Amino acid sequence: MALTLSGFTAPALTAQAPARTRRAVTGEPAGVRLELGYAADAFLPARGGLSREVVALDNLDLLLHLNLDVLLGVKETSVRVHVQSNRGSSVRARVGDLQGVSNIEAPREWRLYEAWIEHNIVPRRLSILAGVYDVNAEFDVIPAAGDFLNSSFGFGPEYSLSGEGGPSAYPLTSFAARLKARPVPALYALLGVSDGAVAVAERSRFALGDGEGALISFEAGYTRPMPGAIPVLDEPLSRVRRGRGQGIGRQLRRSRRWRIGRGRIVERVHTKVALGGWAYTRSFEAWDADASPGKSWGFYLLGERLLHEDPNGTGGLSAFARVGTAADAVNRLNLYVGGGLVYFGALPGRPDDVAGLGIAYARNGSAFLRALRAAAIPTERAETVLELTYKAQLGELFVLEPNLQWVMNPGMDPGVANALVFGLRGHVLLEFPSRRRGA
Repeated sequence: MALTLSGFTAPALTAQAPARTRRAVTGEPAGVRLELGYAADAFLPARGGLSREVVALDNLDLLLHLNLDVLLGVKETSVRVHVQSNRGSSVRARVGDLQGVSNIEAPREWRLYEAWIEHNIVPRRLSILAGVYDVNAEFDVIPAAGDFLNSSFGFGPEYSLSGEGGPSAYPLTSFAARLKARPVPALYALLGVSDGAVAVAERSRFALGDGEGALISFEAGYTRPMPGAIPVLDEPLSRVRRGRGQGIGRQLRRSRRWRIGRGRIVERVHTKVALGGWAYTRSFEAWDADASPGKSWGFYLLGERLLHEDPNGTGGLSAFARVGTAADAVNRLNLYVGGGLVYFGALPGRPDDVAGLGIAYARNGSAFLRALRAAAIPTERAETVLELTYKAQLGELFVLEPNLQWVMNPGMDPGVANALVFGLRGHVLLEFPSRRRGA
C-alpha cells in the first residue's frame, strides 16, 4: 500500500486521553522521514527442479517521505521517493517455476522504484496520487497473505504476467495515476491509469507513447477492522506510532504489521472482500496464428476473514482466497486460484509471529496451449505451489522466516521434475525518526 503521510486520526482517542499519549499514537508527524529496509533470501532446491545449487539474493530499499503540510504548508499533501537495489542469483533459474518462489527476485541493478505525490482532496474520503507508482501497492492486495514468499500470494499471476512485460509493479514500475474514494469507512473504490508497456526491450521503462497504450485498473471492496482495533481510514498508518499507554500499543499491533520484502505496512483486518479488474487500451497479438489481435483484460475476486480470535486478543486464525481470470486469446494464463490459512501469534508469548499454509494454482489458457502444441512443444496445463512458512519477529527490527515450498509441474514443463525448495529470509526495517518509540 502506498504510504500516506497525512489524513489519519484515531477515533478511539478522545479529547480526554493524555496529550502525551495522543502525540505518540496519532503523530504530530515529522516533515521528513527516512526508511531503510533490507531483506535477504537463501533457497536450497532439495529435490527436482533444474539444479541443486543454493541460491542467495537480496533487496535493499531506501525510502524518503516528505510531509508538505509540515515543510511547506501545503495541506494534505505528501511525497514519496523509493530507490531499490537487488543483488544475487535467480531462484527461478534453479527451480524452473513460473509463479516465483521468491517475491524479491529482480534484475541486479539500482532503480527508481517509486516517486509520487499524493493529495487528500477530502481527508479520509478522497485522494489522488500521480508519479512513478507500483499498482500492486494498493490493487490486488490480500493483507493475510502478505507474509508468504511466493509471488503469487502478493499479486495474482494472471494479472502480473499480463500485457507486454507486465503492469507497473515490482520490480519495474512506470508512470501512473490513482484515484481513491472511501465514501464510508468500510467501503473503498480505486481507479488507476498506468503505462501499458513497462518492460519493453530497447525502450526506457519511463518512455510513453508509440502505441504503448495504457493499463486501466479498478477495484472496489469492503473492509472490517480487527475487533477492538483502531480503524484504518487512510492506509497505511504512516502517521501512527506505537504507543504503550491506555492499551493503545496492543491495538496498533493488532491493526497492522510490517510486510517483509519491500518495507510495506500491511493492515490486519477482520474481513476484506474486493472485486477488481484490469484492461489494456491497446490490442495484442493473439496466440492463434489465424486470429486477429485482441484486447487483454481480466477480473479477480479476493477475500479474507478472521475465523478464530485467541481469548487474550493477541492472535488468531484467518483464511484467505483469491480467484482471477484473464482473456484467453492473448494472455498465457487464463485462471489463477489461491488461498490459505494464517495464524497470528502461533506460539504462546509471541503475538507478532505468523504461521501460514497456502496453495497457488496457475493454469495456461487454451489458446496458448494450442500454439505450443502446434509447434510440437510439450506443455503441462498448470503449475501448483504449496507453501508452508513461519515468520518469527525478533525484537522490534528483525524478522527471520524459514520457508518450505513444493512446486508441482514447474513452469508447466513436463521435462522438469516437481521441486522441493527450502528457504530462509531475514529482514530488517529501520526508520528515522522511529515510530517505535512509545509514549
